[in-house]
Amino acid sequence: MHRLLLAATTVVALVVPSLPAQAPTCALTLDSLDAKLRQNYAAFHLEVRGPRRAAYDTMRARLSRESRQQGIDGCFPLLTRYTSWFGDPHLFVFQNQAPDSAERAAHRAAVQRREIDVDALRREWVERRNDVDPIEGIWYDGATELAVVRATPESRSHFVAVLTRGDTTGWDAGDERALFIRRSDGGYDATLLTRNFARLKLVARIHRGTVLRLSPGMWGKRFPVAPADSGYLDSADVHRPRVVVREHSVVVSIPSHDPRYAFALDRALRAADTAIRARPLLIVDLRGNEGGGSMMSRALHPYITTADQRPTPYDSGTAVMWSSPAQVAYARRAFGPDTSLFVRSLVSRLEARPGTLVPLEEAPARPMQEPSHAGAWKVAVLVDGGTVSAAEVLVLRALRSSRSAVIGEPTAGALDYQSVSIVGLGTGDRRWALGYPTIAAHADLPARGMRGQGIRPTMPLAWASVRDAYASVERLMR
Repeated sequence: MHRLLLAATTVVALVVPSLPAQAPTCALTLDSLDAKLRQNYAAFHLEVRGPRRAAYDTMRARLSRESRQQGIDGCFPLLTRYTSWFGDPHLFVFQNQAPDSAERAAHRAAVQRREIDVDALRREWVERRNDVDPIEGIWYDGATELAVVRATPESRSHFVAVLTRGDTTGWDAGDERALFIRRSDGGYDATLLTRNFARLKLVARIHRGTVLRLSPGMWGKRFPVAPADSGYLDSADVHRPRVVVREHSVVVSIPSHDPRYAFALDRALRAADTAIRARPLLIVDLRGNEGGGSMMSRALHPYITTADQRPTPYDSGTAVMWSSPAQVAYARRAFGPDTSLFVRSLVSRLEARPGTLVPLEEAPARPMQEPSHAGAWKVAVLVDGGTVSAAEVLVLRALRSSRSAVIGEPTAGALDYQSVSIVGLGTGDRRWALGYPTIAAHADLPARGMRGQGIRPTMPLAWASVRDAYASVERLMR
């Protein structure tokens, strides 16, 4: 159990190196990104071999040529093309959300304003309900509320997010906060200004009709929302879990595995315990779940787990770390105090074997008997391509359970490489850093891996084909 928690929890640490004398360029930034990845990323050593190595060399040479022609301000798309080549949801270019004062002032001065009438917009969306893009509507993020509208009346692909009320000093109602451009795959290329005027380039996707994942970040939809989807998100904080009792089921909606919400889920499940035991079906909705820490949902485990366990294709193997100075420093920071036996042992073994894969634990962890509530209910775990990281650990628990079914579309497939560290690139430009996973699920990857295909549901269901997801699942599970 100890190993599973370490492997599934995302731990973020930022290391800022000393600044070089050379001015930052796109080529220098790409070279630094590549060097950091080669030094620390286990997947490079496990998977960039044979034909895959030839493809990598071709990609690297092409981007290197482009980087020499690209200015530093326009370098981010090139860097993300590099990390995207590996197909790992836990490998990314981290965008600094703390701009300096000059950059912040420039972004603030460039903010556009748009006068909107929310009541009129609501009436308009109702009138043309068959011609409303899924991203159009009223969205919220905590105290922030935004109206996403067409950039122009004729536009079908460009949208802007306008604050309907100011939520932070320097921002006022009517300020345009984001631009969205619809992609051919159904997502949106987003340019977002954060509360402190950092400008982020993101890919946004809508899940279950009500959750807009910005990675990082998440918005909830307030209007228009289909009746079948209404009431399953917390109205103040879209990340917070919500438990809804229906006539024939109980729905546990978990948009995020952020550890801060573990207590809220535990409290909601205690309140709904009688209802869960009295109904034939427990629905756990993980569609669009952004990940976080796998133990956030520990209060739900006994309702899913059964004494008899089924094997999954992902169960064999021992978690490993690639040994490098940065990895040693990460192990010291991320896995507990230096006084713990686990940390002392891991650090000692990493230092003794530089440039190799080192098991996280000296001996395989002894299987533990997981607690399980007795009862006749079945469990349906709802997933899609936005179900990522720590949420996928819960999906694996459901696959092992004899009372559970996993329903929907393949997950993101982010558990081959886990537990993210963020390190500076050392180019003198702090706007970007490298986020990379520090742990590999086992040393045989890509064999028995899930990257690129995700966890396959036991009952496939295209969510776009159903009008009422929960009613459809209730019928399926009967």
